[in-house]
Amino acid sequence: MKQITLLSEAFKNLKTVGTITFSSKFLVNDIIAPVDFAKARCIVELGAGDGCITKALLAKMRPDAILISFEINDKFCDIIRKDINDSRLHLICDSAEKIGEYLKQNGFEKADFIVSSVPLVVLPKPIARNIEEEVRNTLASGGAFVHLSYSPLQLKKFEKMFSSVQLHFTLLNVPPAFVYICRQAA
Repeated sequence: MKQITLLSEAFKNLKTVGTITFSSKFLVNDIIAPVDFAKARCIVELGAGDGCITKALLAKMRPDAILISFEINDKFCDIIRKDINDSRLHLICDSAEKIGEYLKQNGFEKADFIVSSVPLVVLPKPIARNIEEEVRNTLASGGAFVHLSYSPLQLKKFEKMFSSVQLHFTLLNVPPAFVYICRQAA
């Protein structure tokens, strides 16, 4: 995807795109680092965007694992369909509010890991709450919710939702970003 396409979509839909530039390779590595690829049979990605995190997840996943990636922007969905050809990828052009529904359609009750770049801070509060509730209800025991944000303001909320939360800062990104690693007790 070209930077101009991302910029165009960001300015049209900033509340759902959440950024105006691509994630750096440093940020992508920080986001996927908490995922235990040896154990993960089902990974869910919220906000596939341009597919840079999607590709990194697929590159490390087991051959028998699946990646259910949510993206509501039709243009981004079209780009991912053209750019990524991997049978393990199940691209869902629908709201992340429906994680449970699509897990069941793919034969899973829970996701081992959920990776998110959905801009929860700027989404309308009811939508953000619905997504957070779906994450909590569909994350497997011992799993992790890894969330990219440009704000540290979600820490207290996530500490109430999960048994442990770590916050990492990735300076080598434009803009610098926070990565929340939220774990569900086993």
